[in-house]
Amino acid sequence: MSAYLDGEEIPRALTQGEGQFREFKSAWDRRADPPKKLNWKRLRDKIADVVAAFANADGGLLFVGVEDDGRPSGHGYSDAHVDGLLAVPESRLRPMVRCRTGRIDIGGKEVLVFEVPQWPEAVMVVADGFPFRVGARVLREPQELINQRKQALRVVGYEQQVQPEAGLDDLDLELAQRFLDRTPVGLRPVEEALEYYGLIDRHLGQWKITNAGLLLFARRPALKWHPRAGVRVFRVAGRERHHGRARNVTQVGRADPPLAIALGEARVLAGAQVRHSERLNGLYFEGVPEYPEFAWQEALINAIAHRDYEVRSRETEVWFYADRVEISNPGDLIAPVTLDRLREGGPAHGTRNPRIVRVLADSGAMRDEGEGIARIFSEMADRQLPLPDIVCEDGLFVIKLFGEGDHTE
Repeated sequence: MSAYLDGEEIPRALTQGEGQFREFKSAWDRRADPPKKLNWKRLRDKIADVVAAFANADGGLLFVGVEDDGRPSGHGYSDAHVDGLLAVPESRLRPMVRCRTGRIDIGGKEVLVFEVPQWPEAVMVVADGFPFRVGARVLREPQELINQRKQALRVVGYEQQVQPEAGLDDLDLELAQRFLDRTPVGLRPVEEALEYYGLIDRHLGQWKITNAGLLLFARRPALKWHPRAGVRVFRVAGRERHHGRARNVTQVGRADPPLAIALGEARVLAGAQVRHSERLNGLYFEGVPEYPEFAWQEALINAIAHRDYEVRSRETEVWFYADRVEISNPGDLIAPVTLDRLREGGPAHGTRNPRIVRVLADSGAMRDEGEGIARIFSEMADRQLPLPDIVCEDGLFVIKLFGEGDHTE
């Protein structure tokens, strides 16, 4: 990020809840009656854990003196102790992490704020290993695995690259303003909001536009910036595709970039292909979709957000067959995510597009809890449907959702 939240924007951030990019830490021991302030060293260690986890993942915001529900509750520490807490990124982490820290008064309650950048190398809590942020959780990962992921991001960082031929006029600033209005920086002038998320950057008095900015907010027609950044939706009459005279494939629609528009259009196109059946619920019949709404929508948004945009020859695709839907996107998995971890339902987070994901998460367009795939499995199991199949081959990541029966046409 190239700018920081101010005192008026902090409350907006607190309403978004915890997730991949936000963590709330109470400074009070609620088990005591009345509550008492936490042991200073214990809170210091919690801060070190979260800051290192953010630095090892995609960066984020830590608010100390805030309850889990986002309610500011302040703290009871002296100025000297507060100074010690704010110094944690330098005193307790190796290498030291340069954070922006502050003390913000919200309704008479002082909140300590840590804005943590993504760090270029693995960060260790002194004598306590390497934390990693996955959704709203802090896990431990091997140093080698964290550095492997960081190296991958340096290699495939397409979204961070500046497009030299683009200028501010190539962005739909009205679209960007509407989309970013739901984020903590939504009240800023649109250029400042875009700069906050690293979508544009000022250099020698000129705005430089990143690929992430163009992917999200380019003026239409936007295909000149990326010919395959959209989503195509297909219907197959049967369980397998056939070509030639036996061709049974119909392209039912295409959602072109920018992503801020394509997301909604792709949901509509795919949603129109989800069949419904009627089931008796009490005295009334209700329509039941063949796939749980959360499952197919989460798979779709994940495909759009996490795909490899360096690949310019393939699009994100949604294929509806008689017995299943397959959602595919170009790109292999990014460490530490593995197929085994996804299939086992464990928390997993890894993205080659952290700036795009941050914007989508802060705007409410996608969840940032790191458990989307796990919940897809859970939703399918709750409907007593077959568990999804996940494959990663030939440069494609594919998730397959299976329905109850065969709708052969």
